[in-house]
Amino acid sequence: MASSGDRLDVLYLTHNYPRHSGDFAGRFVARLAQLVAARGLRVGVLAPHHAGASEEEISEGIPVWRFRYGSDESEQIAYRGDFRGMSLTGPRGVWAHARFTRAFRRAASTLIARTDPRLLHAHWWIPGGWVARTCAGRIPYLVTTHGTDVRLLASRRWLRPLAGKVFASASRVTTVSTWLGGVLRSHVGIPQSKLGVAPMPPDDETFAPSDAPAHDQDSPVILAVTRFTPQKRNDVLLEALCLLRGRGQRFHCRVAGEGGGLEEQFKAQVVDRGLSDSIEMLGALPASRLADEYRGADVTVLCSVDEGFGMALVEAQLCGCATVGVRSGGITDIIDDGKTGYLARPDDASDLARVLGLALANGDRRRLLAAAGRESALARYSSGAIAERFVGWYRELI
Repeated sequence: MASSGDRLDVLYLTHNYPRHSGDFAGRFVARLAQLVAARGLRVGVLAPHHAGASEEEISEGIPVWRFRYGSDESEQIAYRGDFRGMSLTGPRGVWAHARFTRAFRRAASTLIARTDPRLLHAHWWIPGGWVARTCAGRIPYLVTTHGTDVRLLASRRWLRPLAGKVFASASRVTTVSTWLGGVLRSHVGIPQSKLGVAPMPPDDETFAPSDAPAHDQDSPVILAVTRFTPQKRNDVLLEALCLLRGRGQRFHCRVAGEGGGLEEQFKAQVVDRGLSDSIEMLGALPASRLADEYRGADVTVLCSVDEGFGMALVEAQLCGCATVGVRSGGITDIIDDGKTGYLARPDDASDLARVLGLALANGDRRRLLAAAGRESALARYSSGAIAERFVGWYRELI
């Protein structure tokens, strides 16, 4: 681990970071740290503690410090649920959030004194950005918004003055899509010159084409990678699938994902709509298995509204799978309608059924779209290209 004589180039401040190998929590932050470190910058991470974890460790080559904010039993904010809802709802939640933020700030101050970083990179404006603002002193800091923290500004307008202070003091602000950048500017008025756009890097070593045989299915395979939240519009997908089947289209839909509170409702709707023989629930999958699902699918669909980016679509494109999305949020950065995939109108099951039907109807056309999508994803969203973008910003600020 770093000692007082080892100076960090960049210290990441995040409330979400992998707890162990294969963990999904904050894995995109970890991947960015690893890619940046591979390009010669010394990177460290400050993240919350969790039960059973060491307070200092080397995780996949990156020094990680984990700050405690209570006993193992009382550390209930990070990793264990909806950070926003738990930390900002009701007196108990507000108190828990305040305790968490105080501990985060104390740990950041101590670690900054110990490692003397040249730059802070806060992931999410709250709590990491706020901690950076209060601890940075003369150290420049960069804030990356990922989507959930920007949506928080829409639902809780009273937070906008607080967010405005964080962004005003930041040397650079980045968002994961052009759409999200526009939303952020409308909420807090960030100058265009300060704002940069770059998604988190995909794992393009895992998500790549393969010569392995596809799923042994009699019908075309539609893959949906999702969580069970209202934003994901899984009800719209179910309605579109009902319309497809009513038109005589054969398909087998594989649904990967879990969490979000509406999973049991979704399963009940599958039964109620008579789709049990056409929809298979896969649960959450590790990256290697998810890559196999992309490779074996004919189409990957994401019909979320106001999605910050839509990494599942990029992963699908990198694996050589055709993609269908909706004209909403960051999805429009990824799919050029009719060229690298298809876009449907948001919240329109009939139009979603139409474009899914188009994608499934013509195998040659689908393969052309898949090839164009992969070429686009490699050019714009490869891990190397994104890492170089961040390294460029870091070097400007250090």
